[in-house]
Amino acid sequence: MRLRAARQAGVGSAAAGPMRGAAGDPPGQRMTLGQKRPVLSGATALALKIAALRVEVVNGNLMFTDDPVLVGHYRGSALAGTEAVMDWLMGSAMSMSIRLGRYPHDLKTQQVFVNATADKINPLRNMPRPSGVVVVGLGDEGHLRASGLAATVRLGVIAWAQHLAESTPAADDAPVVHAPFTVAASLVGSGGTGMSAGQAARSVAEGVCEANRLLAAAGWPYVERLSLVELFLDRASEAWRALQLLDQACPGRYDIRRYIRGSTGALLRPLESSYRGADFDLITAVTQTDENGDSSIVYTLDTRRARTEVRAVAAQGRLLRELVTVASSNTGDDASVGRTLFKLLVPLEMRPFLAGASEMQIELDAGTAGIPWELLDSGRDADASEDVEYKPWAIRAKLLRKLRTQEFRRQVEDTGRLAPMLVIGDPCSDDPRYPLLPGARREARAVSKLLSGNFGGVSRVETLVGTTDTDRGPDARKVVAMLLDTDWGIVHIAAHGQPAVETVGGGGAGGGDSGAAAATPHTDSATRAGGIVLSNGTFLGPEEFAKMQRVPELVFVNCCYLAHTDTAALLDTRPAAPFHRPYFAASVADGLIKIGVRCVVAAGWAVDDAAAETFATSFYQALLNGRRFLDAVAIAREAAYRANPRSNTWAAYQCYGDADWCLPEWRDRQDRGAGDPAVDDEVRFAAAYSVIASPHGLLLAIEQIQTELRVNGADIEESCKRLRYLYRKFAQPEPRWERMGAVAEAFATAWREAGDLEEAVAWYQKAVTAIDSKATMYAAEQLANMQVRLALQRVRDASARASAQSASGSAPQAALLQPVIDASRAQLVETTASLARLVSLHSSMERLALCGSASKRLAMVERFAGCREAEIAAVAEALRLYRAAEAAGIAQGAGNAFYAVINRCSAELVAHWMEGTPGDYQADWEGLVRASPERNNAEPDFWSRSALTEIWVYRSAAERTLARDLPSILNDLGKLQSRLPAINNWRTVRDQADFVLSEYMLHAEPAEKAAALRLQQSLERWAEAGGARRA
Repeated sequence: MRLRAARQAGVGSAAAGPMRGAAGDPPGQRMTLGQKRPVLSGATALALKIAALRVEVVNGNLMFTDDPVLVGHYRGSALAGTEAVMDWLMGSAMSMSIRLGRYPHDLKTQQVFVNATADKINPLRNMPRPSGVVVVGLGDEGHLRASGLAATVRLGVIAWAQHLAESTPAADDAPVVHAPFTVAASLVGSGGTGMSAGQAARSVAEGVCEANRLLAAAGWPYVERLSLVELFLDRASEAWRALQLLDQACPGRYDIRRYIRGSTGALLRPLESSYRGADFDLITAVTQTDENGDSSIVYTLDTRRARTEVRAVAAQGRLLRELVTVASSNTGDDASVGRTLFKLLVPLEMRPFLAGASEMQIELDAGTAGIPWELLDSGRDADASEDVEYKPWAIRAKLLRKLRTQEFRRQVEDTGRLAPMLVIGDPCSDDPRYPLLPGARREARAVSKLLSGNFGGVSRVETLVGTTDTDRGPDARKVVAMLLDTDWGIVHIAAHGQPAVETVGGGGAGGGDSGAAAATPHTDSATRAGGIVLSNGTFLGPEEFAKMQRVPELVFVNCCYLAHTDTAALLDTRPAAPFHRPYFAASVADGLIKIGVRCVVAAGWAVDDAAAETFATSFYQALLNGRRFLDAVAIAREAAYRANPRSNTWAAYQCYGDADWCLPEWRDRQDRGAGDPAVDDEVRFAAAYSVIASPHGLLLAIEQIQTELRVNGADIEESCKRLRYLYRKFAQPEPRWERMGAVAEAFATAWREAGDLEEAVAWYQKAVTAIDSKATMYAAEQLANMQVRLALQRVRDASARASAQSASGSAPQAALLQPVIDASRAQLVETTASLARLVSLHSSMERLALCGSASKRLAMVERFAGCREAEIAAVAEALRLYRAAEAAGIAQGAGNAFYAVINRCSAELVAHWMEGTPGDYQADWEGLVRASPERNNAEPDFWSRSALTEIWVYRSAAERTLARDLPSILNDLGKLQSRLPAINNWRTVRDQADFVLSEYMLHAEPAEKAAALRLQQSLERWAEAGGARRA
């Protein structure tokens, strides 16, 4: 048995200083680019007056914007949400910057990423999307304020303006005139605690406006329009309302668009009641003392289920210290202590949120860090089945700590991805009070063996431990020399520990029942050194670790009293003396966090040797498997709990740091966590959709799946599983929401996006025949559309099967294919009649185009049947209908009439080839390029991005240059497919190209025919591949 102890440590953030102004400030002003606004004379201020900042709120997905994008980053090693999408669009440049240590974490820091992938392939397209990304640092989550956000945004905008100014070539002897620019931004910071969507919108707008004042004064380009892009409409609405108030408070400074503009990929609201950007929940528990000296714990909770206001709970200091003493001095598992602490410390209204199984990080200060939060437990639910395995709260919630401190190293140098690892086990103490620790030695050897075996040899891992359990361990000189001689990536220490001891004039523990529990240490007291016990009465303490120029990323300290915070300091908010901190600053864990170690694990009380070894080896094995720090801690805790449920060793480890940190070897890998135990789909989906309690909630869940398939390249198999789960659990049981037209239509659209035409047709039929008649006319149109596509798809599939069986000699191809052709032909005729009835009710471009689509696909079916005359007739009918659709679109002023023109031109091209007559398409091609959505800033989506490439394909076929242009065309389409792999859209592109190219191949030269065949094969592969997971 060994004693392990803990003393809480702190994490702080260094804010970068303000940027210095450009040399040669214009006369009449005193300014730097880092201050809020320049000090201008009256004349100069009038000269520099610029137009009001145009601001719009956009409900959509940021990945479709053309403008430079401004996003924020809270301190951490993971890119999530908008940052992750932007990183993917920027070719992983942002994640590379994190690995190299250049990424902005602190407030008022920023980095510009320029999109260098301008489209040099498609001659009709010449703009990268987006043009760049500006990342601004936000510091630690929960500490961001409106003024700080405005300041960091201001500096980010200035950084992009500087990039533009430096990129503008200057003509000889001519002044450079910089054009204003536009910028898009997320609701920066609103995914974290303490910053609402409205506050974020106001602060971002203010930051941009302040930047414009400085930029105009400096002669650099300024922002003409700011687009605040938000995925969810409810948050976009909150942002828009906040901007209206800002406009009223500052008349003439802003020009706010009077409505929220809808864009691609928009969603109504999150399925959960509260939006949170991080994958884990955050709870803050800090100490507060009122004017009477009474202490309380102030909580703030930020989860996807709730974002609570601050709650204060009074705590009786003497009782709390007694409970903590009992918990930390007994290695047995006295579950009643944890339950008592939970009821004593956690407010009633917050208990339901803390009793769940969400991933959670808890932020503490000096007064609350000494509480054994890992032991807190809500207890088993009285109604829970005994068959359900019970786990303590810290294991269920994957509890991780975060510590506030006002002292930290301003500049932190990481050791790099190839840094070695140091393992120290039971160093020599030369003091009879500290006996040998065989358990510590076994733990060190086990860790060393595990790490060495996974990193290709002991040269990567250095171990300082006695050969046997009775040999003399490494002395102080060897330990300190080894620690300071090399830049270590990981340091693991298992040894004796000794807290610093106040020897002269020390402050005694005060604390009556008021809760102000500790006396402030006196500045005139002396303190005996403490830390890891070494030989000759020496210690390895914070001072030694602070001398490391490059700090390890992970330190695991398994020693007594090192992470232990004196119970007398509980709920004490009074700052420690500047130089002597016997209750907080003298602990090694505190020192590690202050010098910038990303992750710290420290034991807080006596631990069982076997369970301790299990914890350590399970922790490192999880890291070696690519798990995050948060996951590795949870796995280790559960392993220690299972190894000895009667011991509280699993709760002794206080783990601080970056929840998303992982070993450097895994940061570039796409298979992180691939070896994790599979989680049952029912369990995953039950957790994800537990908040659905109404048809509206079900519609939100289905809409999210639709959008992810259409816009985000979601995995099709996973999406289909989710749809089946939602049907089985919510739509099918009483009260049978599947019978509602809106619900059936939502399912139909989701199955359409997943590429399952059979399911889509069945659900659209349910929608249009629903007893509540709540399905839209769009559902009737899409039923016809899906029936047309399904008819052609059945013929395609039957042709492929018939060819395979005919090749094997089992049956003639015609006999197998003809019944399917007859059925599909009949379906197309019937669907065309249905569409004609819709057109007769109200003719529109969309309905006429759907009629043209039916005739086009009928022509393709007749091609499979070998009926040339019927095929020519169907093409002529399709051409007539597409001309009518084009005319209707122009007459109605439809913004998407462009697509009817493409269909008309392609049908004309096929008809001329069939007739053997030449056609003059030059005017059409030029008109299409001029009118293309991409050239006219139309709302960006798949079709606006694919239009120019499709024109390029048909133009190359018309000019018989497809073989020459094919490599560039395939490259261009391949980039689009990697970005937007929506299977339903690619099947449309495939069918249209097949319609044109199959006829072209009958008249083309061999090289052109081969090129057309190769393009068809690529499109077929993309049309059937489905959505790809993006890392």
